[in-house]
Amino acid sequence: MLLHGRWMAVLLAVYAPVGAADNARHIDLGPGLTAVTTLEQNWSDKVSNWFYNVPQGSRLVPYDWFLHLEQAESQVPFRDANHLRALGYIPRTPDPLNPDGLPIGFIQDEPFEDETTGLGITCAACHTSQINFKGTAYLIDGGPALGDFERLLKELAAALKATAEQDAKFARFAATILPAGAPDDDKTALRTSLRSMAGRRADYNKRNLPLTEKDRFGPGRVDAFGAIFNEVSVTFLGMPQNLQAANAPVSYPCLWDAPRHDRVQWNGAAKNQVSPLGQLLFGTTEVGALGRNSGEVLGVFGSAEINAHELLPRRYSSTVNKDNLLEIEAALTSLWSPKWPRSVPGNAALGNIDDAMSARGEVIYKDNCLTCHELIDRKATDHKFKARLSDEGTDQSLIRNFGRQAQTGRLKGRRKTLLGFERFGENDATGVILKHVVERVILDPALNPRRIQFALVEEAANEGTPLERIDALNPGYQMTATIEVGDIKLVGQFDSLVKDGPSLTIDGGRFHLMAKGRNVLIEGLGKDLVDLRSRTSVQEAAARLVNVITADAPDGADDIAEQSKARLSNAVAKVGYKARPLNGVWATAPYLHNGSVPNLVELLKPAAKRVKSFHVGSREFDRENVGFKDDPSQPLFDTAVGGNANTGHKYGGSLSHDDRRDLLEYLKSL
Repeated sequence: MLLHGRWMAVLLAVYAPVGAADNARHIDLGPGLTAVTTLEQNWSDKVSNWFYNVPQGSRLVPYDWFLHLEQAESQVPFRDANHLRALGYIPRTPDPLNPDGLPIGFIQDEPFEDETTGLGITCAACHTSQINFKGTAYLIDGGPALGDFERLLKELAAALKATAEQDAKFARFAATILPAGAPDDDKTALRTSLRSMAGRRADYNKRNLPLTEKDRFGPGRVDAFGAIFNEVSVTFLGMPQNLQAANAPVSYPCLWDAPRHDRVQWNGAAKNQVSPLGQLLFGTTEVGALGRNSGEVLGVFGSAEINAHELLPRRYSSTVNKDNLLEIEAALTSLWSPKWPRSVPGNAALGNIDDAMSARGEVIYKDNCLTCHELIDRKATDHKFKARLSDEGTDQSLIRNFGRQAQTGRLKGRRKTLLGFERFGENDATGVILKHVVERVILDPALNPRRIQFALVEEAANEGTPLERIDALNPGYQMTATIEVGDIKLVGQFDSLVKDGPSLTIDGGRFHLMAKGRNVLIEGLGKDLVDLRSRTSVQEAAARLVNVITADAPDGADDIAEQSKARLSNAVAKVGYKARPLNGVWATAPYLHNGSVPNLVELLKPAAKRVKSFHVGSREFDRENVGFKDDPSQPLFDTAVGGNANTGHKYGGSLSHDDRRDLLEYLKSL
């Protein structure tokens, strides 16, 4: 993993636990809390504070505006600690890295087009959690936040609009932004800018947030891929017809161990690829991590400019801060999952774990859970985890949306990837468009386009260049599927999959051919590869697997994108999510990828007996059920709403009450 020298000393600093006496993370506790503490996660206070404040290339609103903006319905500052705490974010007091005392993950970042400094949102805003118990706040680095991202953005847009429209509110705002005695022209220009920014934020919200209260995401969830796909295919391409509702919200995943997984994201779509050629083209061999994190920035207030025309592959300029993204990923390689804080003299913590129950639960875990959820040493740094993906009957909204198609616009005719030979037609999978844009965004800006072309030609001409070496230059953005046709099973990755009656149309995939009945999770993928990424490979597969695969595009098809499409008749497809090791699982409620189960006790019940609705937003820990308290004052989560299904993941449902409690005790110990 690349580690930049300018902060190596920071990362290697000796770990020092934080207690209430010094509050080294500068947390503004608010009412009802008397202490803040951190758990041993192998990060020093210095590393954590750096993580909370490191910019990544986003710009939400002008920074000074955010400091002085009032809430829409009152004169109380928008940045008021109690207001932001109510929105689920973690307020802080001022310190040298954060002189204005903004919450965790809110920072000065990329300037706007007029060079005005922007307010940015960082990884830490969504991946730092706080668990409260009996007056103590436990700060968990890399944990899933409970921030209400949707409400934050909607209230921010409303505040900007109200400030622009209401004379008294605008006068107070202008008095803080403009110098004393500023001429009327400056005030008029400021008001115009306010209206423009209010419209900009409202447009983003219309693209990427629910339009009705019934469908709202609620605290701790966002449709990340929906926003990324819309920003890339709609905003950056200038193609409003590509808009699709962002209606598949997921919980923020925990970040510990992420660099050690071969695939990340709930659906395993992003690969942690490593490519030697990446050092020349992108300035790092960590191509997958850089591409994955760059894609996230593009969806969350970053920007990219896609060239209108090109003769040679060129970099797309963007706000993405590559150096900082690489440093963030390097820091995560040393982050440990949090251990359950046991009681010690003078501190009740969360209570002790019953070791006898936990020992019995370990046996149950190894009999029922180990196939999917590997046990790991949280302190190990050299072990890599291979993704285990399967269809467990959980909500499919994210998966259905991931295979969406879009018009390619100005990308038509360009190479989909730097080293591939496929080119865009009129339409293509949005994941492929994202992969293309990310690959171009992270190109080294110092590289001349001709040097890029020479490097690609040299690599393509290299006799015996393995397909994996070419593939390693992109971060993936593909789904994993198991498709059964008669006695044939195909397991692999695809760009998109469309169900058409009894048939499936697949666009751009590589599958391993296996005998039906083999257990993929236990035995691994087969070695017999079927490539469906070009017309030639599709035709070869169709000739080889007669009555299974059919070339979907006729020989004379003009649309280049049609060349890699194949049809499978009478096929059954299963597309699943990624199962990860469960170290630190006690600190990651709510559960399942869409946050549809409030605590571990509910997760271990049969799906039909789980609660159908509950409230999300309280940080008060429920020690007995291992989750958060159900506070009726918080937003309601209704599992009957689209995207919120709490079905599937049946393991534990057949256990006796005592066995389930033993297993729960063991899960707390991981």
